[in-house]
Amino acid sequence: MDKPVPRFWTWAGVGLVVAALLAFALLTPAPLLRKLDYIGAAVCHRLPGHSFFVAGRQLPLCQRCTGTFTGALTGLLFQWLVLRRRRAQRFPAWPILAALAGLAALWGLDGFNSWLTLQSGRAVGGLGYAPQPWGRLLTGTFMGMSMSVVLVAAFNQTFWRDGVPEPNLRGWRDLAALLAAELAQVGLILWQPSWLLYPLTLYSAAGVVAMFVLLGSMVWVMALARDQHYTSWRQLALPFVWGGIFAALIVGSMNGVRLFLTGTIDGVPGL
Repeated sequence: MDKPVPRFWTWAGVGLVVAALLAFALLTPAPLLRKLDYIGAAVCHRLPGHSFFVAGRQLPLCQRCTGTFTGALTGLLFQWLVLRRRRAQRFPAWPILAALAGLAALWGLDGFNSWLTLQSGRAVGGLGYAPQPWGRLLTGTFMGMSMSVVLVAAFNQTFWRDGVPEPNLRGWRDLAALLAAELAQVGLILWQPSWLLYPLTLYSAAGVVAMFVLLGSMVWVMALARDQHYTSWRQLALPFVWGGIFAALIVGSMNGVRLFLTGTIDGVPGL
């Protein structure tokens, strides 16, 4: 029988999470939307010229990062809730992985072109085309979707004792369904109705936090050599607590470094 996790990990984790939430509430300025900007600033440059504005307010992530982190979160939820691959422990077949790698490569190419455009000060980037908001969002979504496919399989391999030896995307039909859901999200974001401000801001911040929580929980489980010890989602409460601590450390330290170097979370001086 597996040894139970010492109570130290439970009480220490709960205490640190409470401290992190209090620090976030007290150290970041009101209102809620401004607080969420700090979550976005941990991973994104937040350049106004590269960001969407909904109801006259800049979103917490730039166009590319909005696509990446909302796309990743949607990909996770779609695979776990719609496709019901909550225990699938194998990666998709190599042709599907190759297709995902190609979509992810578009993210890198478009980002490189955007960087060349910034450096040259011209309207057309070094790859011969002008960066567009929809292009940043779309390629970011492709990257986030690809990340989610890898992360779901890795997460299921790390946690589940009773995992299922099947791929999380069984074939092209699954990939097409996932891609359709992601493209519908892209269309909604490009539509930008004013009522979308709070839902999209919250969902964007949740995407950032979710990625770090999942990665942190996986690191915690492997560090304690408890991988493939779990059989229910309820048992993941403690790993998720420590994943939350990991997320708080990353977000807090990145914001601290950014404020020290630039004095702002809104864009990057000089760009």
